[in-house]
Amino acid sequence: MRVIGIALGLAWTTLFAVAAEAGPRFEKVWCLRYATAPSAPLSTLLAGAPPDVKLDLPFAMCVAKSDRHVVVLDAGYVNQELGKPFGATGWTEYATLLGEIDLTPDAVDFVTISHLHFDHAGGTSRFPKAQFIVQRRELEYAAGALPHNSAAKNAFVAEDVLALVQLNWQGRVLLVDGDVEAVVPGLDVYLTPGHTAGTMTACLDTAKGRVCYSSDAVYTYRNLDEDIPLGLALNAGEAVESYKKIRSILRGGRLIPGHEPRVFDDPKSLGFRRVSEHAVAVVE
Repeated sequence: MRVIGIALGLAWTTLFAVAAEAGPRFEKVWCLRYATAPSAPLSTLLAGAPPDVKLDLPFAMCVAKSDRHVVVLDAGYVNQELGKPFGATGWTEYATLLGEIDLTPDAVDFVTISHLHFDHAGGTSRFPKAQFIVQRRELEYAAGALPHNSAAKNAFVAEDVLALVQLNWQGRVLLVDGDVEAVVPGLDVYLTPGHTAGTMTACLDTAKGRVCYSSDAVYTYRNLDEDIPLGLALNAGEAVESYKKIRSILRGGRLIPGHEPRVFDDPKSLGFRRVSEHAVAVVE
């Protein structure tokens, strides 16, 4: 498995030096809820669920810290207008979120972009010193094929795609092709498509074992446990096939789905700890 493309201006030697760098495991991992869509239909997450069943849908990102790097998993969104059709409330500025775990946006070295839906790729501007890791397939599809495919545009925003293209031209994007282990010391990324063309799962080597953040490759634990298709998927069959891969790459570790309410409503039941209003500690 290898990195195929990188941003203009970033030398191959630099990328491989980062990947090969020896370092400790991530000592801390948190999840941060930056907004909530109250009373969202369960069918948004689980295909075929009764339309009258509701839940509070969290919008979240995760953060991992070692003694060398701070990595954010997904960039959320900052254009609050985009959350209004979903009834999103409680949007919180990222400096405030990160401050609850004693970090700042300037401290973030890398941000994985699992896919280019607005609520996962819309906050890149808030990480001024970070490099962004995204699947080549996802960016190429969103920038090339997607504008001519009206059936697939749901949740994509042109400005977010253009922002990633511009960041690539600035030398701040690592384009990966498929599965790349140790793309950053302690961070593995895997292609888990279906939700979108290039949806990516990120796995962390932590002080307390492996932790994988599936983002929207798996919305909730029920998707994976019961093989229930996603409520929104470019290719539902491919998404369910990706569940098998995610079970494998977990390697007995812990999974954090992209929109699982229990992570924030009942973290103790998952072995997590509530740290603050918006933050839950997964590893500490």
